Amino acid sequence: MLSAAPINGQVKPAPPDSIVTLMVPATAPWTDTGITLSAGDAVEIRTWGRVIFDNTTGLTATPRGSSQRGGGCTFVVTDGKVPPHGVVGNVAPAISLDGQGFFVGTAWKGLVPVPGSSAPQGRLFLGFNGSNVLCDRSGYDSWAFGVNHAGWFTAEVSITRSRPPSRPD
Repeated sequence: MLSAAPINGQVKPAPPDSIVTLMVPATAPWTDTGITLSAGDAVEIRTWGRVIFDNTTGLTATPRGSSQRGGGCTFVVTDGKVPPHGVVGNVAPAISLDGQGFFVGTAWKGLVPVPGSSAPQGRLFLGFNGSNVLCDRSGYDSWAFGVNHAGWFTAEVSITRSRPPSRPD
């Protein structure tokens, strides 16, 4: 991350180049943030809220997910270490159901490329790690996402763009 000149002997981080606040609904696997990321960009994501992931029982989850077992072919992110029903992210050229992605939870910070993502750079997607994806990854059960889940998480995404090294004059 870039730093500003020292003030009273302390270095303050440079302010982000952009901050985007958006809703991440539990009714769809992925939400396009509208942010395109390049190698070296610094990304910080904060999320909050609570969603219903089972309308028949009223079970809820925070951005950290639920205590149920995750992983497997029906989850948006198939990695068993990623909690179910929480906030996940992916960097990809377009929305993808390839099972790739990373756990965001309530806070995530890192540099692009992001391990676990579909591509080394591209669009940033945030999503709800629901278990209604078809195992052949050809689509998802839109009824289950749209009817069995309710609510949204709020996300704030801060981006500090990579800067080319400065050249001596």
